Amino acid sequence: MSNVLVMTDSVAGIPKEMAAQYHITTVPAAQILYNGRTYTEGVDITISEAYGLIEKDPDRFVTSAISPAFLIKSYRELNKQSDRILFITLSGSLSAVCRTAQNAIDIFTQESPKTTIKVFDSRTCSGAQGLIVLAAAKAAAKGMNLDEIIEVVTKVKENTGYLAMIDTLRYVYRTGRMSKIASQMAALFNIKPISCISKEGTLDYVTRTRKRDDGMNKMIELIKKETGTKPLHLWVMHADAPEIAEIFIKRLKENFDCLSMVNSEYSPVMGYGTGRGAISVGFHTELDLPK
Repeated sequence: MSNVLVMTDSVAGIPKEMAAQYHITTVPAAQILYNGRTYTEGVDITISEAYGLIEKDPDRFVTSAISPAFLIKSYRELNKQSDRILFITLSGSLSAVCRTAQNAIDIFTQESPKTTIKVFDSRTCSGAQGLIVLAAAKAAAKGMNLDEIIEVVTKVKENTGYLAMIDTLRYVYRTGRMSKIASQMAALFNIKPISCISKEGTLDYVTRTRKRDDGMNKMIELIKKETGTKPLHLWVMHADAPEIAEIFIKRLKENFDCLSMVNSEYSPVMGYGTGRGAISVGFHTELDLPK
């Protein structure tokens, strides 16, 4: 095993088997508060159960930022295995995880000054973030040092795209990007927005559709416009909608030479603003990375 350990937050959607294979540690991106009770995703509530709570009463479903104390505890556990840790977070423009991670490092290094922990802002989320994390873990497995791994993930980040389609705008007001009344009206007219992540790590509107099939086709055309006919690494994620994800994956495989394909679920932290049925895809071409 590498002397560098890779960790990320749950928004990256790392499957358990992959986490075990590449020694990736995942921490929750946030805690869930519902009806006076606090839940930790993946510990005492499943993804499907969380979506059930969102649909039952979205106004009582609240997320709370993960605390520096929680991350310090995670650093302490990983430090038993290595004194070199790389924490790849979702975009700092979308969440406070990146900032909290650095605050926790500032505290922890007073306790363990010989330990080096670096935070890497992926400037993206979900499957695109997952691709960056996986590249880091593979580089670590090859025995690269921390600086070399950061060089790899920087190159991967610069070449990784992301597209997402929300099935309903009913819950998007939770993100602060739309009023509750506007989101309800948009949901009534079955509007399904397609978004990308900008180079600055912000979520940007691209286009919209009213039919899911048309939306999938539009996403495929947008990927082709960006990557041409080059073979791709692809990472599809879904919000408690495995059947929709399988249809999308089939379409992707029909249109692209897939070097790899990962299928995983959105964290409830993402589902908090999307509701069930959202899908996204992260993608990048084969890169010339250090061996």
